[in-house]
Amino acid sequence: MAKLLAHVETPAELMHLKAGQLLEMLGKAAKQAEPFFGADWRAKRLAEREKLELSGVKLLYKGAIDYPPNLMHIPDAPVVLYAFGQPPLFNKKYLSIVGTRAMTVYAKKILQELLANLDVDQVTIVSGLAKGVDACAQSLALEMGFDVISVVAHGFDRTYPRDHLSLRRKIEKRGCTYSEFFNGVKPLAGHFVARNRIIAGLSDATLIVESAQSGGSLTTAHFAFGYERSLFAVPGRLTDRFSLGCNRLIGELKAQLYAGPETLIEALQLRRVDRQKSAVEKRQFKAEADKTLFAYLLKNGRAYPSQLLRHVDLEKQQLYAALLTLTLEGAIVHHNDNSYEVL
Repeated sequence: MAKLLAHVETPAELMHLKAGQLLEMLGKAAKQAEPFFGADWRAKRLAEREKLELSGVKLLYKGAIDYPPNLMHIPDAPVVLYAFGQPPLFNKKYLSIVGTRAMTVYAKKILQELLANLDVDQVTIVSGLAKGVDACAQSLALEMGFDVISVVAHGFDRTYPRDHLSLRRKIEKRGCTYSEFFNGVKPLAGHFVARNRIIAGLSDATLIVESAQSGGSLTTAHFAFGYERSLFAVPGRLTDRFSLGCNRLIGELKAQLYAGPETLIEALQLRRVDRQKSAVEKRQFKAEADKTLFAYLLKNGRAYPSQLLRHVDLEKQQLYAALLTLTLEGAIVHHNDNSYEVL
């Protein structure tokens, strides 16, 4: 393919050249490629391309003006990238956020705090539509008004996992879904590795939120490291199974330690935006005490009733009533150790 691309300005031109011209360009490798240049094979490919375009799928050819510029700079970039939805502009920083499917409340808290302090006009969020950290990051980003990109490991005629079809459709109304796979291609294991290289290649920076000692998020991390893109990992306790991968990346000096939103804001040279106040204002509260308690937990994180009694300006009866109300409404979570935290 590299030999062919050296003779044309864009890959799209290859589909309109005659078989003889293509074989001449390939030189010694022509014999191996002969089956792909038959009239029947080429006619089918052109028909398939037309069908995709009629369904709203955009074909982004490597080297074209609408091809993601960050992706152009990786050695194994796809020659053709399929896009469905509204491909975003390239005037923002692309941040990929990935992690384990078995995410914890800790991971969700990290994501909420990070996205609450990033500017929607400066950042596009990239992830893989997978369960856990990926889907949570994309859902929260949509709620906060970010442009969002999904990269999938299959053709556009299916969605994996199936129950994320609704999320994918929401993403495509504002952002888009990318794939290098044609319709009919199933989500096979090797395709997820290929997808992860695109996630890393699209992004100016990659954040690993939670990861066990092995898994897809670590392959994304290794691609980002190999492409010399900024890589960050959220540290966790040594006893937390889904922090082992992150801790190892930091220990091996492959990833920078993520110490809060400022880490990424400084690395990507972004403006800081505090949405915590607006998050409180948007939520409907039954009582002023509920609002006071929610605002405190949102700003300060997980806390015990004894701490809340000391630091929140509420009487004991008001505090416990607010804890019960917010827990029943799903605004906060009550942990087994009797601490409370905003979901």
